Amino acid sequence: MNRPTVLIEARPFCVFDTSALDKLTQAPVDVVNFRGKGMADPAFVQALHSADIVLCGNDLNVDGALLDQAPRLQAVAKMGAGLDTVDIAAATARDILVFHTPGVNNQAVADHTFALILALARRILFCDRSLREGRWEHTKIMGLEIWEKTMGLLGLGAIGRCVALRAKGFAMKVVAYDPYWPEAFAKQHDIQRMGLNEVLASADILSLHLPLTPETRNLIDARALARMKPGAILVNAARGGVVNEQDLYQALTSGRLAGAGLDVFEKEPPVDSPLMGLDNVVLTPHTAAFTHEAMNKMNHVLVDQIIAWAQGQKPAHSVNPQVWKMKD
Repeated sequence: MNRPTVLIEARPFCVFDTSALDKLTQAPVDVVNFRGKGMADPAFVQALHSADIVLCGNDLNVDGALLDQAPRLQAVAKMGAGLDTVDIAAATARDILVFHTPGVNNQAVADHTFALILALARRILFCDRSLREGRWEHTKIMGLEIWEKTMGLLGLGAIGRCVALRAKGFAMKVVAYDPYWPEAFAKQHDIQRMGLNEVLASADILSLHLPLTPETRNLIDARALARMKPGAILVNAARGGVVNEQDLYQALTSGRLAGAGLDVFEKEPPVDSPLMGLDNVVLTPHTAAFTHEAMNKMNHVLVDQIIAWAQGQKPAHSVNPQVWKMKD
């Protein structure tokens, strides 16, 4: 293979530490840096025409229409574990290999999940704002204990398991739903398997760790929210489309739920979301994975796979390996 051209689009790639980018520029590839750009930029579209591989994040929708404008493209390097912005079938039909970086941000997202839970339970942001505005309301602000409560997890994959372990540190009962049940892990850590509706009805705190698929889109809607315990807390650090935000708004304003912590949204950024006006909601801008440790590891894992691919080796985390087999 001649020196392939790597087109960088992913906005967070090497923002905090350039060591992975330095490694990539020293590899036998040509790097074209359009970080943070996209299809609205004519220069990016022009660069896409001559790219052999695109390094993308969550902003770029890699669908058939985009791929049709990239006649030389041979691979998509997706930053992060989520693949809902990449049309795997369209890539595979065009013999384009797709690989990503699963497992590198598990601890970061699990930490962030508990940060949202504790901020909600103890009303940390409200307390901070009250004090800064000159009020001393220590007898008026009442929180919730999470000690020995029931944690409900929808999704017991890599991140869900990390959240479960943290919940055990708070002596919580952990119940979970996952169609791909990790039997050995669940047995070792005394995690009870339940159906979806059972988890909804049992959880004092419900945390979502599901990919966004046609089956999970709007999974948490008015019907699901009505099944939850009155006064429960909902946390979503997975994908925004899993939750119907209008239905969630109704559940929060009616008092059905005590609060919600969201790191992801149906539309990002959530400029017009009514959730932004509620005091019982904690919102963060899709930053659960943003720790120096997680981002640095993500950058290097992705770059190492790009370099391996450029040298004729199969990337470690290919999601459509049949494309690679056809090239062998």
